[in-house]
Amino acid sequence: MKPERILNVPGAINFRELGGYQNQFNQTIKWQKLLRSGELSRLTPSSVEALGEYGLKYDIDLRSPSEVEWNADRIPSTTIFRSYPVYPIQRGERSDIPDHQNLKYQSYEQTMYDPYLVMVLGEHSRIAFRQMFLDLLDNTHEKESLLFHCAAGKDRTGVAGMLIMAALQVPYDTIRQDYLLTNLVYSQRDPDQLRQQITNEHVDKLIQKMNSVFTVAASNLDNAHQTIINTFGSWDNYFKEALELTDQDLNDLRKIYLE
Repeated sequence: MKPERILNVPGAINFRELGGYQNQFNQTIKWQKLLRSGELSRLTPSSVEALGEYGLKYDIDLRSPSEVEWNADRIPSTTIFRSYPVYPIQRGERSDIPDHQNLKYQSYEQTMYDPYLVMVLGEHSRIAFRQMFLDLLDNTHEKESLLFHCAAGKDRTGVAGMLIMAALQVPYDTIRQDYLLTNLVYSQRDPDQLRQQITNEHVDKLIQKMNSVFTVAASNLDNAHQTIINTFGSWDNYFKEALELTDQDLNDLRKIYLE
């Protein structure tokens, strides 16, 4: 399996690399470090083996415990599985989020009608994403990957991708472009053809062709991004106040994932 934007993983849904994106300081996200996808319950045995060879160290599952139970991930035996459901779980359900954990920042936004704002401001979601960042900070060896996913690899995964790329100081236009790439993946019947297009044509040109169809999805991410900037003043302030990451955490994260 060679590093490319859309990875060839039979049985996978919307399986992509974040390697190769540049941040505002002309640093580049390393390949074979950050992966995003939809659920992994239909991976073929050869795909599971290929992910092991690709260095999959962490599988961060953002789905609810019931989704995990219904469609359990197929992953290499050496991969560490984490259940970090983004939305609050039902009584009696179990996950890998520590019990009785609280964050100091309390949101007073009216977020119940906007799931994207729930994901960036709701306490349960922020605790889940904080746990994801702690695993990101532990993924220190070269050619070891951390994968994060939900069911379709779109909304919950899209917000997680925004948070990770923002922490790596990637411009929002690039983050937005990666988010919209999901819609291109779902619009193409032939994933090999799309991989070839992305190799031979800039993604932004493809995105422009689809923009009229997917403006609503883009506006969801735009609203979450702008709410963070309006509320906290900057992404770094959001990470420090809402996720309780330190300056050292952010510096370490950039050393691990950027080159």
